[in-house]
Amino acid sequence: AEAKPAPAEMPPPSNELSVDAVAGAKLTLFCFSWSPRRKYDEGMLHEVRKQYKKCDGHLFFTDTESPVKQDEEDFQRVKVPEQKNPRSHGQWLYHRNMVGLMPAWDYMLHSDISEKYDWFINTEIDHFLSPRRARENIAAYLRVMGEGTKEEQAQLDGPIMLMWGNAFVFNRKLMQAMKDNWKKLNVIARSDSSDAKEAKFVGCPMFMKGRTEWPDSCSQDIIYPTLAMNILPPLKVKVAFPGAPGCGQPAKNRKGKEYPLGCWEMQQNPIDGESEAGELQAIKELARMSRTKEKFEAKAYCKSSKIKGLEKNCLKFWDGRNVPVIHHLHAVSEHILARHLLDNDLDH
Repeated sequence: AEAKPAPAEMPPPSNELSVDAVAGAKLTLFCFSWSPRRKYDEGMLHEVRKQYKKCDGHLFFTDTESPVKQDEEDFQRVKVPEQKNPRSHGQWLYHRNMVGLMPAWDYMLHSDISEKYDWFINTEIDHFLSPRRARENIAAYLRVMGEGTKEEQAQLDGPIMLMWGNAFVFNRKLMQAMKDNWKKLNVIARSDSSDAKEAKFVGCPMFMKGRTEWPDSCSQDIIYPTLAMNILPPLKVKVAFPGAPGCGQPAKNRKGKEYPLGCWEMQQNPIDGESEAGELQAIKELARMSRTKEKFEAKAYCKSSKIKGLEKNCLKFWDGRNVPVIHHLHAVSEHILARHLLDNDLDH
């Protein structure tokens, strides 16, 4: 019988620094996340923390009723209004992340955090985040804005929110604008309201009244874009919001030049979807692409590969070659492999 071809070895990471990597290395980044500290989250937390420690500062936020008795020093508890679903319910704050994030923002805006860093990124526990790649991607986004229209170039001096799927990146000027308008923005729906819909919206920001998801949910991936596009402009805050609010979606500046991908979506993984084996293979392919210099080389590799679905979806992996965020990681093994291969951070 013919011997099966051995899998090609992974090329080494390149030592060459791109223009964006050089510019990105000068930026300071604060990373924050909300976690109800469910068992599922806790399993991932050890790995997520390893990545967050590569940020220039970071905090995980949870609520005062968190089931964990003793918080680590990088956890901050905030008061969350009582919800219709009890705290122990599996669907507590389901699609209502902003109920936890509003007090988290309140904490950040009332501390010196909002003035200490250049950029701030809000990710989730099921995201893989590479802070090094995030800094590089921020620099790339600023470069592509600068290659855009006169209006886009002018926006480089103002408040900016980068949309990387359901991870969002804010510059210091946007944090300042939030701080200046916080009294108006931080009006929260109350359970004792005489308006039944408002009572149902408890804990969610009232600027979403009558808008998307009202009165059932308040997800951050709906609220952040609404803030930038609809809520802040009438308050005389013009926000630039390049990127795409859907993970895995491409984005261009107004001259048609592409922004690099901000978020790679495992739900769109053409190699066995969200199965553990499929996600691990996808991470390997993204790593290989990050070590491939030219698109034609990537296509040649995909064509010769025995992996089902790769040739047809080659550009999906090529486009994700420098992606800073991967969404829907379900196993610790996936976080570990992403850290090893995409961040060149091995356990010694």
